[in-house]
Amino acid sequence: MAQRTTRRPLIGVTAGTRTMMTGAWAGHDAVVVTEHYVRAVREAGARPVLLAPQDEWSDEEIAELDGLVLTGGTDLDPAAWDGNALPTDMTPDPQRDAFETALYRAARRADVPVLGICRGLQIIVIAEGGELHRHLPVDLPAHPATGERPTRVEASVDADSDLALALGTRAEVTAFHHQGVAAVAGDLRVVARHESSLPLAVEASTGSSVLAVQWHPEIDGADGDAVFASLLTAIRHRAESAPRPSLV
Repeated sequence: MAQRTTRRPLIGVTAGTRTMMTGAWAGHDAVVVTEHYVRAVREAGARPVLLAPQDEWSDEEIAELDGLVLTGGTDLDPAAWDGNALPTDMTPDPQRDAFETALYRAARRADVPVLGICRGLQIIVIAEGGELHRHLPVDLPAHPATGERPTRVEASVDADSDLALALGTRAEVTAFHHQGVAAVAGDLRVVARHESSLPLAVEASTGSSVLAVQWHPEIDGADGDAVFASLLTAIRHRAESAPRPSLV
């Protein structure tokens, strides 16, 4: 008798592109995402599906996924939301911005749970009509300068949040960013902050499950594992609440 297997959730993990610098394929673009994201999704009990920038996915196509992780990376292209570039901006990737923004909106329409990480949080905030600080050392000097190297920061978490179920009301996390949330809009709400007042996590109040954090749970050990586990919990809740097919 063939052994029965259980289908693991399929989670889309976004990737960028980067020009290869050495070897036979030097000068060609490669699809790039750090292995930490892939490992974190696998260790949470799911199958990672890498998604490189491409034409938009339809709602029907993204509904084939059980979850979506919007990963970290370069700054969002300011031309799409805040006018002229600043000297402190990283080199933008407008193709990736557009692809991930469309993915996020399709996931929301299709009721696919979303986890946003660092840049992924910023994609979500802008997609929902919010605003970003362009350069925290100038815009919010009280916040630790985290744009040059990973820095441990403390997050105060709203007790009435899904994030608190995973981490409790205080957590020390690893951050690496020089931009951050200035204001949220739509049905997003801030559920964690740094003592400098900078929002460090947001959730959606209504509709499909959205959790986004301004840190890197994929490298944060047990606390990071708990964040990925919360995505799996949202996926299970979605499956349990789905209408069952009629037997008539």
